[in-house]
Amino acid sequence: MMSLKLSRNLDTILFKGLPALLAALGGLFLLLHLFVWDNGGMTILPGVFAEKINIPLSYFKVGTDIINLEIENFLLFQNYESLPPILSSTFSLFFGALMVLFVGLGLALISTLKKMYFIAGSAGIIFFFTFSGVNGLNIGGLSTNYPLIILLIGTLIPMTIIHFYCEDWNLSKRLLVVLPSLIGTLSLLLYLTNMEASKLFLSENITLPIAFIAVLFMLHIGHAVVSGSSIFLIKLNQDVKLKISLHITAISILYFLLVLYTLLATMGEVNLPFPTIPPIILMLIAGIIGYFVLDYKISQTQQVYGDPLIGKSFYLVGFGIATWTWGKAIHTYNEPLIEFFNHTFLYGQISLSLLFFAYIMTNFSSILNSGEAIEKVIFKPQFFAYFHMRIGATMFIVILVIFADAVIALQLKAASSNLTADYFYQSGRPQHARILYEDSWMNYFKNDRAKNTVAHLYLQDKQQNTALRHLEESFDYAPNIPNILLISSRLHQADKTIDAIFYLEKGLEYYPNQPMLLNNLALLYSKTDQAGKAMETLGKIDSKDHAIHANMLALEVKHNLESKTPENASKNLIVQINQLAKANKLGDFAEFVLDTEKLPDQFVITSSLLRNQFSNQAVTDFDQDLSILNNLISQQQTSYEERNYWETRLVRVYQENRINETLKYLSGASYTFPNDAAKYHVISADILASQLDFRKAAVDLTVAASDGYLHFKPHHLAILYFNGKPEVAAGLQQKASLQFPNWMKWDENGGLIENDQTKLYRILSRFHQSTTDRLLETLRGLTTETFKTELANYIILYKCHGLNQHEVNELEKILVNGSQATWTKEEFQELLSILQEGNEHVQSEKIERLLKPQLPKTKNAYLTPMVLQAALREKESLKRYEILQEAIQFNKDPLLWMAFVRESRNNGLGNYGTKAIEDMSEWLTYEELEKLMMENL
Repeated sequence: MMSLKLSRNLDTILFKGLPALLAALGGLFLLLHLFVWDNGGMTILPGVFAEKINIPLSYFKVGTDIINLEIENFLLFQNYESLPPILSSTFSLFFGALMVLFVGLGLALISTLKKMYFIAGSAGIIFFFTFSGVNGLNIGGLSTNYPLIILLIGTLIPMTIIHFYCEDWNLSKRLLVVLPSLIGTLSLLLYLTNMEASKLFLSENITLPIAFIAVLFMLHIGHAVVSGSSIFLIKLNQDVKLKISLHITAISILYFLLVLYTLLATMGEVNLPFPTIPPIILMLIAGIIGYFVLDYKISQTQQVYGDPLIGKSFYLVGFGIATWTWGKAIHTYNEPLIEFFNHTFLYGQISLSLLFFAYIMTNFSSILNSGEAIEKVIFKPQFFAYFHMRIGATMFIVILVIFADAVIALQLKAASSNLTADYFYQSGRPQHARILYEDSWMNYFKNDRAKNTVAHLYLQDKQQNTALRHLEESFDYAPNIPNILLISSRLHQADKTIDAIFYLEKGLEYYPNQPMLLNNLALLYSKTDQAGKAMETLGKIDSKDHAIHANMLALEVKHNLESKTPENASKNLIVQINQLAKANKLGDFAEFVLDTEKLPDQFVITSSLLRNQFSNQAVTDFDQDLSILNNLISQQQTSYEERNYWETRLVRVYQENRINETLKYLSGASYTFPNDAAKYHVISADILASQLDFRKAAVDLTVAASDGYLHFKPHHLAILYFNGKPEVAAGLQQKASLQFPNWMKWDENGGLIENDQTKLYRILSRFHQSTTDRLLETLRGLTTETFKTELANYIILYKCHGLNQHEVNELEKILVNGSQATWTKEEFQELLSILQEGNEHVQSEKIERLLKPQLPKTKNAYLTPMVLQAALREKESLKRYEILQEAIQFNKDPLLWMAFVRESRNNGLGNYGTKAIEDMSEWLTYEELEKLMMENL
């Protein structure tokens, strides 16, 4: 008894519990796709691109001119892109394995049927395997029947032996023989074939015959809702005797109208003012109700099997196949197959619900309200036989098929082409897949993934025009969001921005207020300088998506619009990068610091992050930052990427006040990237001007002008004019439509009218090569207090190594006690202690930002006092020589050069010292040079 009970329990677990679990998981899979997961077959993701804006990296003042050193930062925009469809071969193989399990269960169940029905079932198996595409394995030749014969032998012979000779076997034993035999036969076929990705081939091709089984199940549950609700009402009415015939009539009519309108909406025949229930939900509801109706049907009608468990197992296997096959159609976005299921399910619901209502009213209307237990005989009618009802329903289904122009035939053909194309697509044969997808779309236009895949495959094959033609066809016959995004993107890339805008605007007529279309349209409006329309379009999107927030912020910064986006710190990286760009453009420090060590994989995000962060503030270790940038430069393959990181390295080095290194990098960049050399010369000129080396700045500006650069500013013309390049300045004035600064005025004879600012520029043009005596003399000749204070400040910073105490006191009166004082007495004394004594402990934040004395003193060759301190502290004579030798490559300070001459003689390199003295004679008078030599050599 225990053995029999155990066997019965095992049968229940394997043939009722297992299929029920798989059907439930299939139902969950469907619901997740419907309500949670995005459409996996048609991938749309926000792509990222960057646009450059100029931001002031630093400011410096010369006279009345406030000059900023401009560098590029990046605004990140996110536009939605249609990517090539992604099909998971893992899922396909999982689906194939699951269907093998269902088929194995079905074979075991068929072996229990009565003889004639077993023969019919065996014929069904032959039909099933014939359409499984197994002959495509090409065993023994092209499309031979050997695979089908082997498969039929491996499945039908075990079934037949069990059916005729092992009738007393329980279901578990049957499964234990049939399922391994099926798996073994399939394994043998896979071993014998030479076909590429043969498992994937079988998994895809089995879908179509499995879909027929799913349709048979859907037709079986055609009246489940009406019959189930009728049985429920009849049971409730026992001994109550209400007029439930009215309730049944109302429910039947409402359900009939629901499925009818759902079919009409699916066909696109009507635009309903109310929503309908998706056919998937109706199928799950009908499938669950139908299981409970099955009990009544089994007990009241003659069945082709003996054990009721077999009937329930057949039902659950069919339910599981229906949920997973419909789920696969949605997961792979095989629209023809989805529509095929929608239509056939709704045909069955309409016809069988209507005929069952007629059936129950014809047979039981006289006793429906009697309160009797009619449910016990509901499938044992007296007049209108249940079998005849199904025949009538079948005829009604044929009428519906004709009414719908036999569209299910086209759907089935297109679905079949898609399945075969999916195999080729996943197995890496795009041309085969493309041909089949094209054929599929021509058969059935509501086939978005097929057309989208065709377009992507043509694009991958560098056939842009053909891809656009297919996308235009899609827009004309079956417009959909992925293809609208794709065609607008490709047109934009082809510089056909107006055409791209047209498709997005027309797309919004089909899909009003669609966020992705609105977002991309707003970005194209921005591209065509329609800032107002861009912001208005983006403002229509009612979304808290970070991509929309980032785009809104970027558009505000790009077009200098009033900020309407929330200022609170965001944790989204792209938003933060744009917030950095905004802060940099305004000259502010951001309230956050981005991680520059753990960088994203995308170049556009990484490069923008590093540039914007280092432009804002550099708080991380300099050597570590430089190591990261050098590694990135060495890894990049394209010239643009390498140049981008080169420029970021320039920013990071400049932010560290390493002027020597910055200028060397700029010089190297102009040779490495000749197409951008002019831009680097202008940046170099501005940095040199900020260090008062106007002579070299003028040389760089002249080179940039000769390269055709035109984005000069008024102060550039002044630098050229006062440093021996007046003709270059005049030429740029005309060529670049640029004016000299307002303080430069000419008299009637074309001569420059002198004023304190022109005097200041003349002084600064020879600042570094001038002696302190000459600078102090010119200082005393200035009358404007602002200019006197400015020049006095420069003398303290760059020339205090040549000042005596009396001269320091003279400058202190101007800088501390003057009407335009810039330092407090404490700050001035601390500044002197750094520049003259080498103090590295700074209290003043102002001085800390200006000099950063804790860093190497040789980082800026123009800060002569600190360079001389570094040389003085060096014990080795040769290293002192090297420090000074590097400094004189930049700085023409006379005392610096005298120190170099002295060290060159100390190291036995007097010829270099002599050459240096000869060079000094070019910018110093004989008396000045003689005095310097007497005092320092």
